[in-house]
Amino acid sequence: MFAKFLVFLCLLLSANANLELWNKFKVKFNKNYASTAEHQARYEVFKSNLANIEEHNIRYEQGLETWYKAVNQFTDMTPEEFKKLLSAAPLKMNATNVHKSIVAIPDSIDWRYQGLVTDVKNQGGCGSCWTFSAVRTFLHWYTYAKLLNINIFEFQTGTLEGLYARLTGNLVSLSEQDLMDCCTDEAGYNGAACSGGIVQSGLDYVRDHGIVAESSYPYEGAQGSCRQGGSIFQISGYTEIAQNDEGDLKNAVGSVGPVSVALNADGYQSYGGGIYNDQSCSQSVNHGVLVVGYGSESGMDYWIIKNSWGADWGESGYIRMAIGYNLCAVAVQACYPNA
Repeated sequence: MFAKFLVFLCLLLSANANLELWNKFKVKFNKNYASTAEHQARYEVFKSNLANIEEHNIRYEQGLETWYKAVNQFTDMTPEEFKKLLSAAPLKMNATNVHKSIVAIPDSIDWRYQGLVTDVKNQGGCGSCWTFSAVRTFLHWYTYAKLLNINIFEFQTGTLEGLYARLTGNLVSLSEQDLMDCCTDEAGYNGAACSGGIVQSGLDYVRDHGIVAESSYPYEGAQGSCRQGGSIFQISGYTEIAQNDEGDLKNAVGSVGPVSVALNADGYQSYGGGIYNDQSCSQSVNHGVLVVGYGSESGMDYWIIKNSWGADWGESGYIRMAIGYNLCAVAVQACYPNA
C-alpha cells in the first residue's frame, strides 16, 4: 500500500511540475489558444515534447550526447507542424563564380566579435528564412568591406575599393521585408515570401535592384505590396561553394566572412545548446541560415550558425553543429555575395 502511495505521489508531483512549466511557457512566449479544446490539445503536445527533452538530456548528462534540448517557442508544436515552418526551396546552383580555397585561414574564427554580425531576429511563423539568410550574408559583406581598401582575395570578383568608398562605416540592418515583397515569382525571381524561396534568388534581386535599410522597410512577417526604391547598396553577383565540400566552406568562412547556407533543420525544434551532432539528419534542405564562424571543443570541430528564430532559441539564437560529416547537408548549397 505504501509503495502504491509513493508512486501516486511521484505522479502527482510530476503532473504539478508539468503544469507549472506549462503556465510559465505560455507567459514567456505569449501563447493564447482559441478554445479550451485547443488549449488541452497543446498541453498534451507540450507534455510529450517535455518527456522527449528530459529523456534526451539524461543521455546528455551521461555523456552519450554532445548537445542538449530545451523548452522554447516550439514546444507546443508537433514535429509535423514544426516542419511546416521550414520552407527553403529546392537546390539551385547557377552562379558564374565558384569559390577557390587559396587563402590560409585561422584555426577558429567568430565574426560576431569582429563587429560584422547584427542581432538575432525572429521570422515568426512565416517561412521567410531564405530572406534572412540572403540579407544577413550581404549585410556582413557590406560591413566587412569597410575594413579594406584593396582586394586581398584573388578569388573575389570585383574590387573592394568602390564598395569601401560608398560605405558609411556603420553596421546597417537590411530589410528582409524588401525581399519578401519584391523578390517574387511574378517579378521573375524564385521567391514566395512566407512559402519559402531560394537564398540565391534573394541575392539575384539585390544584384538587380539593390536593397533597402530595415529602418525604412521593417519586417512584418507577411507579404505585402512591393515598395521598391530607396536602395542603399547593390552587389555584382555571388560566389558559390563547391557542393558537399566542408573544407571549401570553412575556407570561405575563414577568409571571406559569413556565408549563407541551406540545410535540413528538422531536428532543430528543441535544440538548447552544445554541439549538434545528429547523424540521422536528412540531406534534404529546408531552411536558410548563416554560418558566422567555426571552432573546436573537446576535440570536436563545429560550425557557428546564426538562425532567425529569436534569441530564446538555442544558444542565444545560434547553434553549434559538428563539422566533418556534411551534417544536415550544410555544404550542399552555400554562397556569399560579390561586391
